[in-house]
Amino acid sequence: MVATVDGIFNPSEVRLFPRATDTSLNKRNHSVIRKFLPEFLITAYKDWCLYHSKMGVWPIEHETAFYGKKVVLVWERHDLFQGPGRKLADKFKVPLVISVEAPVVWEAKKWGVNRPGWGRWLENEFEAKSLKNADLVSCVSEEVKQKVIQLGVSPQKAIVSPNRVDSNLFHPHVDGSLIANKFSLTNKRVIGWTGSFRPFHGLDIVVKAFKMLKSHYHEIVLVLVGSGQEYTRMQKLVCQLGLEDSVIFTGKQPFTLIPQIVSNFYISIVSASSAEGFHYSPLKLREYQAVGSAVIAPKAGNLTKLFSEGRDLLFYNAGDENDLAEKMALLLENKALHSSIVKRGIQLIEEDGTWLHELKRVAKLLNIET
Repeated sequence: MVATVDGIFNPSEVRLFPRATDTSLNKRNHSVIRKFLPEFLITAYKDWCLYHSKMGVWPIEHETAFYGKKVVLVWERHDLFQGPGRKLADKFKVPLVISVEAPVVWEAKKWGVNRPGWGRWLENEFEAKSLKNADLVSCVSEEVKQKVIQLGVSPQKAIVSPNRVDSNLFHPHVDGSLIANKFSLTNKRVIGWTGSFRPFHGLDIVVKAFKMLKSHYHEIVLVLVGSGQEYTRMQKLVCQLGLEDSVIFTGKQPFTLIPQIVSNFYISIVSASSAEGFHYSPLKLREYQAVGSAVIAPKAGNLTKLFSEGRDLLFYNAGDENDLAEKMALLLENKALHSSIVKRGIQLIEEDGTWLHELKRVAKLLNIET
């Protein structure tokens, strides 16, 4: 059972999220208004809205939600304001696990979003209290774990567990033929990327690296999947470099369609403008591997500790388009290396890369029978 403030859903329903996109005039008017407001006021308003969206009783708190079910674990996704996880865990006398991509205030500050005067208060009064109330805190990286401990969580309750893959969607048997036909990818070697178009992803580095290779490998195309604040700037860069016929912008796509798109990627890129402050556990990296694409990732965060260079994937120096271009060319030239990295990536996911592996590990730590 997956619960939100809107209702209770099964896994197949959750995979269809977000269920709708607001393209109303009201939303466009908000975009205009934003231009005239200081960023800290916009952040304060968002915090206020989020706080009130979490208040009251969630649908999953009603007794009828659990008829005929045995509750053995409550798993809550960490947010700025906690959900009903602790209440439910206490009610059913079961452990509460909180999974943390990153503490919200801390990560936002890394992105340049400041909360002057109320950020520290939110962190201490809401984030820290919520995390300290968990029986186990699952952090996606060592850097996130250390921050969680700084917030007061006992080191004995904090573990590092990288993001895992939904193996029902991402697996090596995904059929990407419809996508290949739609975007004319047949007989092409696709270099691909998926994600949000944000500055810290350094997509200009990916585009420039691709430019270096295009004149030598006429059959390659670059596919960029997603949307965001850097979308228009990347389109302009592609035009400036004369790559309009070789770079495909798909726009934002339904999550359930991403595996079909990625299955067409001969090479998949995890991008980063810099290695500094890289605290993520890129889910896309494992999704690329699960579908059977050779991955190139930046030397950043704990990725170099988790993966072996030349065996699991290839690494490049974050922010260095020349190095990235060299690694792309290596995979394009060396088919044996490409094949071995693809096979190894699939093996890694099958051995310890799915959410089922994560669940079993947590259940073992908490002495829950599975």
